[in-house]
Amino acid sequence: MLLKGRKVHLLVILFIVDEILGFSYNRPSLSSDSQWNPNGTTIVNETMIGTNVFDLFIDENNTIYISNDRNGQILIFAQGNVSLIGNISMNLQNSSSLFVTKEEKIYVDTFYSSNASVVSEIEANSSSSIVNSILRMNICYQCFDIFVSENQTLLCSLSQQHQIISTSLLNQWDYLSTVAGTGSEGSTLTTLRYPHGIFLDENNSSLFVADCGNDRIQKFYFGSFQGETILSNQAFQLNCPSGITLDNQGFIFVVDSNNHRIVGQNSNGFRCLIGCNQSAGSNPNQLGFPTSLHFDSFGNLFVVDQQNHRIQKFDLIIYPRQWKLTGNMNVARFSHTTSILSNGKVLVTGGNSSTVSLNSAELYEVSTGNWTMTGNMSVARYRHTASILSDGKVLVTGGENGGIYLNSAELYDPSTSNWTRTGSMSIARDLHRASLLSDGKILVTGGETNGVAYINSAELYDPIAGNWTKTGDMNVARELHTVSVLSNGKVLVTGGYNGGTLNSAELYDPLTGNWTMIGYMNVTRYRHTASMLSDGKVLITGGYNGGTLNSAELYDPLTGNWTMTGYMSVPRCQHTASTLSDGKVLVTGGWSVAAYVNSAELYDPLTGNWTTAGNMSVARGYHAASVLSNKTILVTGGCCSLNSAELY
Repeated sequence: MLLKGRKVHLLVILFIVDEILGFSYNRPSLSSDSQWNPNGTTIVNETMIGTNVFDLFIDENNTIYISNDRNGQILIFAQGNVSLIGNISMNLQNSSSLFVTKEEKIYVDTFYSSNASVVSEIEANSSSSIVNSILRMNICYQCFDIFVSENQTLLCSLSQQHQIISTSLLNQWDYLSTVAGTGSEGSTLTTLRYPHGIFLDENNSSLFVADCGNDRIQKFYFGSFQGETILSNQAFQLNCPSGITLDNQGFIFVVDSNNHRIVGQNSNGFRCLIGCNQSAGSNPNQLGFPTSLHFDSFGNLFVVDQQNHRIQKFDLIIYPRQWKLTGNMNVARFSHTTSILSNGKVLVTGGNSSTVSLNSAELYEVSTGNWTMTGNMSVARYRHTASILSDGKVLVTGGENGGIYLNSAELYDPSTSNWTRTGSMSIARDLHRASLLSDGKILVTGGETNGVAYINSAELYDPIAGNWTKTGDMNVARELHTVSVLSNGKVLVTGGYNGGTLNSAELYDPLTGNWTMIGYMNVTRYRHTASMLSDGKVLITGGYNGGTLNSAELYDPLTGNWTMTGYMSVPRCQHTASTLSDGKVLVTGGWSVAAYVNSAELYDPLTGNWTTAGNMSVARGYHAASVLSNKTILVTGGCCSLNSAELY
């Protein structure tokens, strides 16, 4: 049981362990009606983690970190098969919190009965051996929870002192600051009573605190010591909330510890999700004084079931998706582009109406399913590219208009709905590709110019200067190829056409501006698709090489090798491929053997197999597909002269 008034002096050590992987926490995009299987699965139990576990952490790659009080180690598990892949010996004692940053550091608290008090930043090598240690925070009470902000500030929920404190990690030693609470227990909006879990919502400049002793959730805006009660005992009968996290929409999920349940928020308010009979127990649908919860990237919930000495996984229930029509675009179009704006709306630009190129653009409102016209581009274009810039604007480049190849580019500003011209590319091109690099620049590659002149050149757009500069040429001229930005920042280009069908692939290094040839695909192809998978591999599907293809293959950046994977049931080219929130890839429509098709299918990276995903209402190719903020897929337009749109 979590005691609201335990008065014991605890000496805290905050260990920071530098690992070789990249970490961050998960805030999945969940639909408002999301539900979880009420029966949990035990992924690890007392045998592996001991009897005194209070917290865990799941990084963006779904690696699980657990502090093991039994042998003083941090255990690292691969979620797929919950296999132990690492352990770091640290002489942990009574650890209650754990946090992993994307800077590849692990933070964990502990205390020693010998009254020693240190704060250490510890580096570990790939063999999990500690190789370096730097002193950090020094306090006399335990941090019940830890959070590290993007600006390298360490926050500690100092439960026994009824406050949240912080220190900067930019210096080896820095003073402690109070973030929330006064140091004296109380139930006013400026005081706390035995706070436990904390969560920093940096998107909205606010700190959420599970105020256990007051049976409430408090929200503090940055710089303010006056809190706002988000959920209370009066409103939802909380009893010592101990853990808290948020999803991508900002909805709150709470461990209601002494009620042995998990509570979640949606657009309709708060509701019980797990353990709703509110009685402690060890059955799959029960919890016993749970302490913390975390999401994986798929939206599954992981709960530290403290009394039962186990970690429980509650699977997000995935209902079978179906196709349904949504509002029609105002203008029929194909070979257009779609872009997801920061406000969640979808911007559609240009395209062809079967007779002329288009300069019109329109916006899709997800909440209503309606389309509205927005400002027209200065130039009609199709077979162009559209890229979201870091400032939220959309850059459109090149394309074709009435047989004229374009080198012009323009910017759409969502705040004004206006287009403005920006610097022109050095070469007019269509059927080219554009990629957003990690430094915010746009890389444009290949394409066709002046009829049948295939291009191997590449150039970079700088959003700050509004100018284009040449970068290294590809080794092979190509159009109708694919581009993928890998997790290491390099850009993978595959296949395409230059008078013959290509199976070559090459990598662009933004640091040097150079291209390097890599292993060849097993099959030559153009008009194919490339999709990034959650494990960092790239899935290539379909295409054309004198006949329509149903083959698929995988590129592994770690080995540089290509391997064939399961075949689609329908050959297709000029189709779309979208990565879903569960990691699967949805392929839709395209040209098959003799006609456009309306079929869709799903690729499962775990099995390498394809399954059917129903049929769209209409056959379409040269269409576009977008993954919306609510995780549904919006398919728009297509050949020839379609203005319909549908959702999956």
